[in-house]
Amino acid sequence: MYSLREHSANKVAVVGDTGALLARLYYMLPSYRFDFYTTSICVSEVKDQENREALLKAVDLGLVKVVDPGSEDFRRATDAAKSIGELSKVSEADLSVIALALKLSQETRVVVLTDDYSVQNVLYQLGIGFKPVRTSGIRSAFKYREYCPTCGYVPGRPGEKICPVCGSPILRVRVS
Repeated sequence: MYSLREHSANKVAVVGDTGALLARLYYMLPSYRFDFYTTSICVSEVKDQENREALLKAVDLGLVKVVDPGSEDFRRATDAAKSIGELSKVSEADLSVIALALKLSQETRVVVLTDDYSVQNVLYQLGIGFKPVRTSGIRSAFKYREYCPTCGYVPGRPGEKICPVCGSPILRVRVS
C-alpha cells in the first residue's frame, strides 16, 4: 500500500477507474508531473492476464499507487451519490474511486479518469475534476430521484436495482 505522504505537492494526482487501468493510461502520463492512483477494488476488477500483468508491473515500478480511502471518505462519496440520485447507478468500485478523489483533494489537485457518466455526475457535484477516457463525457450535470414506485423505498446501497421490500424495479427520474 502506498503512503500519501510520498505525494509531491507540485504534481497532479490522477485517479484511474478500472477503464483507465484497462486503457493503460498510467504508461502515458509523465511521472514528473502526475502521480497515478487507483484503489484495490479497481485492481481486483482487472481480470484478463495481459492487462493484469501490465498493471502489476506498473505497481511494482511505482507508476501506479494503490490507495484505499478511509471509511469517512467512502461515506462522503456514498452520501454525495445518494443526494443526487446516482447511488443505484454506481458500484463499490465507482464509490472507491470517488472516495479516493475526495481524500486526495484535501491535499492536492485531483483529476479522475473515467468514462462512467454517473461517476462524472457525482464528481461534478463535488467540484472534483474528471477527464473521460474514450467517450465525450457528460455535457451537463443532473440530479435524479430514486425510489420504488410501489412502496416508496429509497435505495440505500450502491447498485440496487430491485426493491428489497417488495421486489419492484427501482425507478430513477430526473429532477430539475
